[in-house]
Amino acid sequence: MAKTKTKNLLQDIERTAADQVVLAGIAHVDSTLRLGELSEWVAERGVSASGLRALLSTNPDRYAYHDRRWVPAARVAAAKAPLNEFIRETLRTYGGAMEIETLALEVAKGRETSLEFAESVLPRILSADPGLLYLPNGYAALADWAFVATDEAEDDALFLNGLTPDDVAPWANSVGRIDFSDISHGVQSALRHAPISLKVVGFYAWRQLNPPDPYVEGKYDPAALFAAAIEAGAYFAADGKLYPASEVEAWIKAAIRKAERMEPVIDVEDTAPLEFGPEEVAEMVERILASPVSVSLSDLLEEKYDLTPADRTYPEDLANAMAAVEATGQVWHVGGDRYRQPNSAPDIVRVIPPVFEFVNYDFRDQDDQPIDVELSDDGFSSALRKEMHLPVAMDVLDEDPQTPPKKQPPTVSLVLRSHHRELGTFPLCQFPPGWFEEEPTLQELVFRDAAGRKLYVWLNHDTRLLYNLVDWWFEQEIESGAVFTLSKTEKPNVYEFSWAEEPDPLLYISSERMEELRDLAARSAELSTYEILMEIVGHYPKGVDYLTALAETNVVRRTTRRLVASLLTGYHCFYQRSGSTVWHFDPKRVDQGFDKAKRKYIRNV
Repeated sequence: MAKTKTKNLLQDIERTAADQVVLAGIAHVDSTLRLGELSEWVAERGVSASGLRALLSTNPDRYAYHDRRWVPAARVAAAKAPLNEFIRETLRTYGGAMEIETLALEVAKGRETSLEFAESVLPRILSADPGLLYLPNGYAALADWAFVATDEAEDDALFLNGLTPDDVAPWANSVGRIDFSDISHGVQSALRHAPISLKVVGFYAWRQLNPPDPYVEGKYDPAALFAAAIEAGAYFAADGKLYPASEVEAWIKAAIRKAERMEPVIDVEDTAPLEFGPEEVAEMVERILASPVSVSLSDLLEEKYDLTPADRTYPEDLANAMAAVEATGQVWHVGGDRYRQPNSAPDIVRVIPPVFEFVNYDFRDQDDQPIDVELSDDGFSSALRKEMHLPVAMDVLDEDPQTPPKKQPPTVSLVLRSHHRELGTFPLCQFPPGWFEEEPTLQELVFRDAAGRKLYVWLNHDTRLLYNLVDWWFEQEIESGAVFTLSKTEKPNVYEFSWAEEPDPLLYISSERMEELRDLAARSAELSTYEILMEIVGHYPKGVDYLTALAETNVVRRTTRRLVASLLTGYHCFYQRSGSTVWHFDPKRVDQGFDKAKRKYIRNV
């Protein structure tokens, strides 16, 4: 029996800690008609949306589903009681010291009065009612939770506080020897013995500060002791004991797990998905057609109906709204839940800019053999093949099929190269396959940055490009190699954007080096890609990585991954030292020309 009782008590401690988060949230949010706002509030404090619903529906002692809203049970039970009784019932239901700010919000909502009135009357009631404690650190509590005594005899004081001599005796040689003349220091010393009953600590503080001497003024203050415990980092739990506040997070998680396994015991009205009438549909269509950019239906539903993804019927509500506006034939679906004026995309987002096309240059040597040749995969080392297949090596019109990941990452890290920066584009090949929704082919995305700015970005699955990024690209001083992250959000087709502090070490090109490459591009008309690559690799006496050589070559001339890898592999003047990944250029080997052993791998284009 003892083990079972202890287990149930622990569960009550855990459950109270979790319920306090939810009860405080109900006080702070404007409405619980829909749980979206409440879900956001409690999520910041460790309670998920599913956990919130499980907690609400499995504890009728603390929650009521009243008038299609979730409210504290005390709000219903004490609705017509005097205000001080309402406050006592609210604190009893809460199960611990409650911030005055939260209590004022609950009083204002529960008694349908102004917050200003609640804030003005609370201190007077808490100070005047002997059943309540007004803690000097801005909390309220029930007097029953603390040890309350003045000049009573010791046995009487113990009896009035529900204690016996046997309850306090085990602490005589520890807490009983603490100096409580400085209440904060004394409480901190007592908390070294946590978990410990608040009343036990209060008893020994009272006995020391209120000695049985009629000529000595009693200095014991239960409210001050309670406040000192909270300020020292203690949590007053449902068993009346003080625990380290660091344990509360684990208790909340445990309570949620148990609640999610329980059957709901509070009857909740079945909430049917919203059906949208002609006037409501016309209003949504009007908002879409009046906007120069795409409009999110989830934003409209939240604005008009207080609907969020945390609401039970949200998927059906959103699906009904999408079906209704699409049925009008007046709007254009551009991905996720976003709609805009039909055929209103700029023409540029439907084509691949000509600069990304590859031009075949027919440069030949003195024997009339082509200089810029490509090799088949068998002609490359396994390490080079691996580098060629990296997403950052690929580009639009020069990419290989990728295998979708088993689980899509919520955030991707991406590298901006110079030609995309100039055009305000970005290649889809750097994203894991399936990271964006495959349908529709043309979509409008929304990027958000830390400053709250929004950028409307076009995605075209046919061209494999993102468009309309030029404004943000040109804010980035790095011309090639800047790194940024894109993170999915709870909203369809909305992504969090952030620049990384450091550029990619292999694709970064300094401003000075960019000028050198542009000078090389200006005189490249008569140069083969092989000759361009000699100048690029020769610039690095300590060697250069394949990805760096590829990026710099593409500043000078649009060049495929395979051609750069083939030239590095096929010509004697380019080489790698044993165990090294970088490429070197030896001008003394230029006369040796193309490696005969590699000729069998030359592709016939």
